[in-house]
Amino acid sequence: MLEFLRSSAVRVALAFVLVTTVATTAVFALVYLRIGEANESRNRIILEAEAAKSVDRPVAELRTAFDVRLTNDLRRIDYAALFDAEQKFMFGNVDALPNIPVDGKAHFVRAIRVPGSDNRLEPAIFVARQRPDGNIMLLGRSLLETLAFRRIVQSALLAGLAPMLLLALAIGAYFARRSSRRLTTIHDAIARIMKGDTDLRLPIGSGRDPIDKVSRDVNLMLDEIGRLLVQLKGVGDNIAHDLRSPLSVVHAQLERGLESSSDEQLRSVVKQALSHIDRAMLAVAALLRLADVEYSPKSRNFQLIDLSAICTDLFEFYEPLAESKSIKMTLESHSPVQILGDGDLMREAVSNLIGNAIKFTPDHGAVSISVIREDGLPVVRVRDSGVGVEPGERDKIFQRFYRTSSGHRVPGSGLGLSIAAAIANLHEFDLRFNDNSPGAVFEMVGRKN
Repeated sequence: MLEFLRSSAVRVALAFVLVTTVATTAVFALVYLRIGEANESRNRIILEAEAAKSVDRPVAELRTAFDVRLTNDLRRIDYAALFDAEQKFMFGNVDALPNIPVDGKAHFVRAIRVPGSDNRLEPAIFVARQRPDGNIMLLGRSLLETLAFRRIVQSALLAGLAPMLLLALAIGAYFARRSSRRLTTIHDAIARIMKGDTDLRLPIGSGRDPIDKVSRDVNLMLDEIGRLLVQLKGVGDNIAHDLRSPLSVVHAQLERGLESSSDEQLRSVVKQALSHIDRAMLAVAALLRLADVEYSPKSRNFQLIDLSAICTDLFEFYEPLAESKSIKMTLESHSPVQILGDGDLMREAVSNLIGNAIKFTPDHGAVSISVIREDGLPVVRVRDSGVGVEPGERDKIFQRFYRTSSGHRVPGSGLGLSIAAAIANLHEFDLRFNDNSPGAVFEMVGRKN
């Protein structure tokens, strides 16, 4: 309970109660003031209009009008009197002229004796206007009704404030308790995840409030962390797998070399061991390179690059190698084909595709490279007339260390296509395989946004 009372949810609930109370009080106060002002303003307008209309009436007619006015005033809220030029009382229900200007405007008088009483005083509004004959006409209205209405509003405010405050406290406590329970559940889930239950995820409600949004984002982050951990474990397993065979061979060869008495045989064994070690080091370097590409953040060092220029450079680089095998290389380039990306990585991916095409194409074959836009999407296509890929192996060629039945006769680590696929994915491209009959077609196609 102490932890609950100290929680931010309780502070938010108390702030809600305070704001609600202040706002309600302000509304009641505004109503209280506006009612009084509106009633007083209406009385001012009425009295000024009546004084203006009656100022020219004869004295006898005015006396009759005052008598009728005061006789019909059952609530005793009206004042009417006439004074001579010396401000002496002539008739009416006000004995003395109040201390107000004789200007025909309404003025507030804080205390005036109530007609028919000796000591009772009340606030009122008076208008004093001078007649053409020099007499002074006085009209007024009591503000007791306005004050009584204000007291009613004030009593309603005081009577309604306590229940409203209790209701606000109850609502605030309910939502604070609800929020505190959700946060406690999330905290417990995080604690279990930190203790090793990495498959657990934060609970998500059916709503779309900020807590649910944060929980969804955290769950996505945990999924990505889990995926990266699996990939990291896979990298370690792959390195161990790829190192086991060459190290075993090296170990056996070195043992045979030590048992041999011939220096020439020992040198031959050491040379073979070094060859196996070099292959293992190349495989480890390729795995680390693949991991670096896969774990790279999106859009790292990305800038505007031209795929046509990259493929042109690679065409000029590989053309001598193709000529040495009597392979005809062609380039179809619609320049420029610009994308946002890392030029070095894209050069490495396309280089792997071109290198594989030349490697698996027999003498007097053909390799073509094209860089175009199809349906508005950038496409890099490498086509060869080589050995191709068997139908049963086409869904495995992008797996790490996978070597096709025809590829075992060609040196390599089996990671080139995996690296190319990872680089393509980093740039939001899809790396695809198609049959060329004979040969293969590898193409990198940009994804639609």
